[in-house]
Amino acid sequence: MYKFKKYEEMLIETNKKFNLTTIVDSSQIKVKHFDDSLTIEKYINKGMKVLDIGSGAGFPGIPLRIKKEFDLTLIDSVNKKVGFMNEVIEELGLKNTRAIHTRAEDYAKNNREKFDMVVSRAVAKLSTLLEYALPFLKVGGIFIAMKGPKAEEELNEAENALKILGGELINIDTIDLNGNTRKNILIKKVRSTKIKYPRAKNLPKKNPL
Repeated sequence: MYKFKKYEEMLIETNKKFNLTTIVDSSQIKVKHFDDSLTIEKYINKGMKVLDIGSGAGFPGIPLRIKKEFDLTLIDSVNKKVGFMNEVIEELGLKNTRAIHTRAEDYAKNNREKFDMVVSRAVAKLSTLLEYALPFLKVGGIFIAMKGPKAEEELNEAENALKILGGELINIDTIDLNGNTRKNILIKKVRSTKIKYPRAKNLPKKNPL
């Protein structure tokens, strides 16, 4: 597909200037970035408002948006990565898609409970991620944390955070991706998250709930 090829070319080219990804081999990009991102494709429907937290070079959001029509916001705290994502969005002509340079705790101030789905891939431990993600979700919305083989371990550590923040486990999808185990944790938001979350000053990471 032309758009994936163009995205790959831009990724490899920009990566020569500054570090976007350690994966620069074409076949590895397909499996470890594109195919990996698309493991949650079935959960995204037309008309959804989706937020991708800590998107980096655009994963999983941009590959999902190439495949499906929905409204996508990508946020990252590194301005160069946001600039790259916006170049890709423009080059590929992806409508209703934007990348924003911000931290999750700042963006949450004016965007609470505005999204149908929040996704995040390889960003932080689940106990920390839940505090960043759940405030953005509408009640009834879904958060998908894309993880590796230690997903259950992270889930056990995040039980307290789940209760406090109003989340409930739906399922853990286990996928074999060319011999690599990928586990996607699906969390449903069952009640509103208290306004004091997410906490500022990197507290979700330093001192998880």
